Amino acid sequence: MLSHEPAITEELVRDALAHLYDNKHLSQHPLLSLLVRRRLPDPVARAQQLRGIIMEAISALRPASSLPPLSKEWRPYSVLAYRYLDGLSDDEIQRRLAISERQFYRELKAGIELLTAHLAGQVKQLALPEGNEALSDSLRRVGLQLERLDLGELCREVQPLLQRLCQSLGKELQVLPNEAGGRLVVADAALARQALILVLSHALKNAAGRVLVTWESGPQSEFLAVRLCPVQQNLNEGAEETLRLAAHLMEQQGGFLRFSAGQEHVICLHWPPFESPAILVVEDDPGMQRLLGRYLEGHNYRVIATMDGAKAAQLAKDNRVSLVILDVMMRSLDGWAVLQQLKSDPDTAQIPVLVCSVINEPQLARSLGAAGLLRKPVTAEELLTAVASVIGI
Repeated sequence: MLSHEPAITEELVRDALAHLYDNKHLSQHPLLSLLVRRRLPDPVARAQQLRGIIMEAISALRPASSLPPLSKEWRPYSVLAYRYLDGLSDDEIQRRLAISERQFYRELKAGIELLTAHLAGQVKQLALPEGNEALSDSLRRVGLQLERLDLGELCREVQPLLQRLCQSLGKELQVLPNEAGGRLVVADAALARQALILVLSHALKNAAGRVLVTWESGPQSEFLAVRLCPVQQNLNEGAEETLRLAAHLMEQQGGFLRFSAGQEHVICLHWPPFESPAILVVEDDPGMQRLLGRYLEGHNYRVIATMDGAKAAQLAKDNRVSLVILDVMMRSLDGWAVLQQLKSDPDTAQIPVLVCSVINEPQLARSLGAAGLLRKPVTAEELLTAVASVIGI
């Protein structure tokens, strides 16, 4: 049988729920190491990753629609969903469900117990069998290259590769388009491709009928759902090993694989959603500010700009920026002082800074904590290359 981590406790789940929207807390939470073996380098992305898993697990507890919404079977789920997904107050939840405060806390406890069991038993972490050094060596050789990836394009690329397998097995592989358009995720294209091929190959060999693939959105994640419609009574030899390998490839790029059994087997490949990185441009020349903004916004970066160096630290905090591009020659507060301010504040110290200036002092910039220096005038290619090398996506 497929294995899962046994160490997910109610105490850990309660703590994660209490800090569900606290990125700093979630980015270092113990549940990350239990549910996701490959952590993303960016702390905000790690927090979003764990938050998405928890929110989807809450959604999965929703009872059958045939049951009355105010029935006792719905209450644990409703309390969790109202409190943590919808953000309602405890008083408002009690009013909506027509229950007392004491009953509210009983239902909350029951909901957390169900959620803990679901996270421990349904979100499968398929461990790579010991002794598979060949795959580990291959992954080390290939390395990891995270980038923006469109799930629709990934499906369209992989589908033709499986046509002959479909014909030899007499099976149908159907990929449904998503009307919402492209689904962008943060992934390693090579690992994502291999993981999807493994899962689709497994599905075609073990489906009694067709295999259906959709790309969808959860509360805070993007995923491909592969459905075996229906599944064969007896799975082929090696089926479990194939899923373990696919899960390992997903974990290496910061994603995870979830497997749910039943009349219709569903295998979901989850990746963190791509969110346009926010970049703060601190530049008191309006023309240069507009030029840098134009270069960046054309490549899926969200730009926040200011001409006032004194506002840089607060803007960086408020907008959770991934990078600061900083001029040196400014009247209000020069760039060196801004850089020192950013690096001395624990809330902004980890934000990389690229100095962009006519003053060519790379050694000074790095000694003050800058990730690099761009000398003006800067071309679009130079800027985008430098930004990509620092942000990594």
